[in-house]
Amino acid sequence: MSVFGFNGGDMARVFRLLMMNLKRRYLGSKLGLVWAILNPLLMMSVYLFVFGFVLQSKAPGSERSLDYVVWFLCGFAPWMAVNEGVNTSALSVVTGVQLVKNFAIKSEVLPVSAAMMGLPQMIIGTLLSIALCLISGAGITWHIVFLIVIIPLIFAFLSGLAFFLSSATVFLRDFAQVIPTIMMLLMFFTPIFYTMDQMPYIVQRITFFNPVYQMCQPFRAVIYLHQLPDFLGLAYLAALALLLWWLGLKFFRKLKGYFESAL
Repeated sequence: MSVFGFNGGDMARVFRLLMMNLKRRYLGSKLGLVWAILNPLLMMSVYLFVFGFVLQSKAPGSERSLDYVVWFLCGFAPWMAVNEGVNTSALSVVTGVQLVKNFAIKSEVLPVSAAMMGLPQMIIGTLLSIALCLISGAGITWHIVFLIVIIPLIFAFLSGLAFFLSSATVFLRDFAQVIPTIMMLLMFFTPIFYTMDQMPYIVQRITFFNPVYQMCQPFRAVIYLHQLPDFLGLAYLAALALLLWWLGLKFFRKLKGYFESAL
């Protein structure tokens, strides 16, 4: 059965390609899977040091440093997946063209599998958040089951965006150089390190429409705050994900006939 242009066989190929890419990235290095754990931990440690200890940031309604660490991690875990997925998917067709030629797979699976490359970082950040909740005494409630809905929505959104980014980068290679800067700006315009009320008023007013905010905030709601996620925000994210997937796949398939000449 085909869902938005992808059938079960296509999704199976996506996951096989994802596993192959993860093995090539992590098992190909001397540290292997250890690096898959160390890399996100080092990133989180740097930001925690700057915002938690140098700038003395606090979690909403709490003065405990440990609470800020948990609050921060709940927002940073999805951000790592978003950042990795966007940056990797932009070059997925350019770097994966030989796979399409040698293994005769559909080129559409390249951006989707690349969009999911941040999954290990998200898993590590989420598990660490849960562990610290248990250590701090805050515990975990049944609200955490909503991650089953939240996580697929995030990767559906990233996959739809990946269709646009990967096909555009084939023809505009400099685009891939601009994306990290855009993502850095987006990170600081999203309340990941600081609370909403610390942001400029005009930014607060438009933050609801920031899709990254709608990915990070549900994590904090269900893990740290023990609350239901904002269903209006999830509905907004789901609508964006469906729209991006549908339009992105059409855009990708319209341009893929010209990929070979551009590559």
